[in-house]
Amino acid sequence: MEQELNAKSRQIAVQLGSLGRRIKDGDESEFLVWVIPSALACAHRPLRYHRLYGGSVRNLAAEATPLVFDWADWMHIFGIQSIICLMHETELGFYRALNLGAADLVEFYELRGFRVSHIPWEDPAHSKTPPAVIAKKLKEIRRDALGAYESLPNPDYS
Repeated sequence: MEQELNAKSRQIAVQLGSLGRRIKDGDESEFLVWVIPSALACAHRPLRYHRLYGGSVRNLAAEATPLVFDWADWMHIFGIQSIICLMHETELGFYRALNLGAADLVEFYELRGFRVSHIPWEDPAHSKTPPAVIAKKLKEIRRDALGAYESLPNPDYS
């Protein structure tokens, strides 16, 4: 089972990497990758790869606000009803200068009508945490994310 999960994780990472490069190059025709068709999709955080505002560790300027609203609108168009947000508090902080009408991005999602489960996960690429600790935490995150997936509404195309 662990090997299957790791293989699927690598596959999703490759697909998300490709999606990120396309968005960065200006192709915004897609914003998510379907992991389970019509049931589970993965997406980058809003504007993560935007050619003007994107970046790994970067605060967003207030003028990017309408683009985050657009991102949420696109998620609704794709039928997304729920968000399992894995953003760490540091990443959530990148959105503080925006005028989202909410205390933070998670509350913004909720105000836009999404059911949200926030499971903070520090990006291992920016962590000084030992690999063994990251592996243990990843198992917890996977368990929590599966529980959230099972309890939240699936996409709706009606």
